[in-house]
Amino acid sequence: MTEFLMVVLDLIPLDVPQQPTPTPTSAVYPRQSQGFAAYVVGGFFALGILVLAMTLLNRRPKRINPRRPDD
Repeated sequence: MTEFLMVVLDLIPLDVPQQPTPTPTSAVYPRQSQGFAAYVVGGFFALGILVLAMTLLNRRPKRINPRRPDD
């Protein structure tokens, strides 16, 4: 059993050489976008605001019918 452990430990490198880190020559940024979900959620908010504005603008007071007597 100990011989097996010695063989396994011999296979594992104890000091891993460090890779030199490359120095970037210029700043590289990933392409950023809001994504599809942001457009969908924004569209629903805009549609809700438009529907709310239209319902508030089209509200009218109830007309009183003079021909019908009050009960």
